[in-house]
Amino acid sequence: MNNFATLLVLTEIALLASCGQLDEARSTYTAVATSARAAKNMGAALEAAEKKRAVRTERGDTVSLNYKDLQRYLPGSIAGFMPVGDPKGESVNMSGISYSSCEQTYRKGDQHLKVQLIDYNGANALYAGATAMMSAGFSQENDEELMRGCDLGIANVKGWETLQKKEHKASVALGVGDRFFVAVESDGQNNTDFVKQVARDIDLNALAKL
Repeated sequence: MNNFATLLVLTEIALLASCGQLDEARSTYTAVATSARAAKNMGAALEAAEKKRAVRTERGDTVSLNYKDLQRYLPGSIAGFMPVGDPKGESVNMSGISYSSCEQTYRKGDQHLKVQLIDYNGANALYAGATAMMSAGFSQENDEELMRGCDLGIANVKGWETLQKKEHKASVALGVGDRFFVAVESDGQNNTDFVKQVARDIDLNALAKL
């Protein structure tokens, strides 16, 4: 594995560990660090992202959307799930880094759903770390969980799905247009079909074209 791909893997591990998923981080490193194909795929994805970033830079597009503008892409009610309170969000600018985030929680009876959007337009290294595994061709399944890449059939969108089988929690994380990170998670699920459908209901095509 080349040094750049190794850096991406280590970034992903740090993200997982910071979320308390240390075992997942360890298994991720073991699987990815021994895969030359994963390194090649991640390197190619990074190269493509860098080319798109260069195009945006040439036209002066180097700052993320304001979080209020980003919130417009959050869905309203979803298959009986209603919003809980107002959406949260923030825009961050510091030392040449710019990113914005927003999220909305929803509820249907005892079930919960959360949708999160992040614009990493001014923080490309953070985007690379958050989406590294989506291009690795890595998958893992056991009695407790399933983790693998996923394809929603939408141009310029790559994904990663996770199912915690015993806890019935499903999530999908997407890299959109080599700029946006979209995450959908829900409890009360036996597979990832619902969270992937919620993701499709977001205007991913519009985000990918920004």
